Amino acid sequence: MDNKWVMFKNYMHNELGITKEDVRQWIDESVQQQAEKMVSNEFSRFSVENTIKRLIKDDRYFGSENLKKEVMQEVGRQIADKMELSLKK
Repeated sequence: MDNKWVMFKNYMHNELGITKEDVRQWIDESVQQQAEKMVSNEFSRFSVENTIKRLIKDDRYFGSENLKKEVMQEVGRQIADKMELSLKK
């Protein structure tokens, strides 16, 4: 096994001119591309509305109905504070 690896490594370095730094750079670029794809994919599937609904309904996080109502009311207040409405005739 080691002999095949040495032969392969020598071929890459001597015949193809590929260095360890080249391989490291390719790996870094590939990892960065895959990470960007994963983050993009995750953000496209993420729904704030569904996440909030799931958390509010989960008794592990919010055990009492009063707490659930308070959280919903506070979220509504925070949203209302950020909204601007304009009426047109």
